[in-house]
Amino acid sequence: MMQFWALIVDSFRESRDRKIFWVMLVLSVLVAAVMFCFSFEQGKVNVLFGMWVIETDYFTGITGIKTDVIAALVVDGIMDTALGGMGVLLSIIATASFFPTFLDRGAIDVVLCKPMPRWKLFLGRYVGGMVFMGVQATIFVVLTFLVVGLRWGVWLPGYLLAIPLVVLLFSYLYCISALVAVVTRSTVAAVLLTMLAWMAFTGVQSVDDLFTSKYPKWQENKLVYEGVHAARWIVPKTQDIIYLAKKWSRAANASVLVHADNDDDREMVDWATKVEIARREMNPLAIIGSSLLFEAAIVLAAMWKFSRRDY
Repeated sequence: MMQFWALIVDSFRESRDRKIFWVMLVLSVLVAAVMFCFSFEQGKVNVLFGMWVIETDYFTGITGIKTDVIAALVVDGIMDTALGGMGVLLSIIATASFFPTFLDRGAIDVVLCKPMPRWKLFLGRYVGGMVFMGVQATIFVVLTFLVVGLRWGVWLPGYLLAIPLVVLLFSYLYCISALVAVVTRSTVAAVLLTMLAWMAFTGVQSVDDLFTSKYPKWQENKLVYEGVHAARWIVPKTQDIIYLAKKWSRAANASVLVHADNDDDREMVDWATKVEIARREMNPLAIIGSSLLFEAAIVLAAMWKFSRRDY
């Protein structure tokens, strides 16, 4: 057990010694600092503690501007970009070389000399990558949580649940990265194929949302509809995980609170509302459980390849 733990710690230390670890840390602090400089009042936004005031009617569609609504909008944006988008992307890039460097001749020879089963060696390295994401997600979420609470007076305890959910989202993609890395020993291949997989997972969910909420007539093609719907439940539900994080943070679909000025905006808001209603009916355990089954299958395949390969 101690050797397994030492392998996890060693993997995390390796990631900590890389510049991208500190780049992500600095970005987290910068985002929190920028948020702290803003405050909101009816019809205006105060920047740098009132040194600069921006008059705006952007929030005129909200009945009586409320800080908790603004906080929900900000958290909604954070989930989509900083956490669910850029944060996961940077973490994938940062951890993509974990296995290729681990499998380099010389490095792997030393590791294989240890009296530890290969599957434990693989899992130790794999969990080390998860710890990297967990540390970054914790720092970012806690900092922004404190800013929203202390600066804007809105406490969103459910927002803290974004930490395990974002780590879950990362794990659904990291398993692909690990499998590709074990097969090819290439960091570039691991990054590119993981990105393609992420796009495919997102695409399947988006098409299914179109079938269910925007173009129900498409369901008349039963073969295509049932195929897309089945595929949604096979692949990891990356978008649904982000939705769960928003929902439990009280920020789900916050953008629909903003006034729609034209027909295109209203159509987009109507569709977003329908998508949210459809996702509310999904069982969170089914969303997470089915995605974990996919991850387990990929991890087992990567572990088998790692255990059977000659080094």
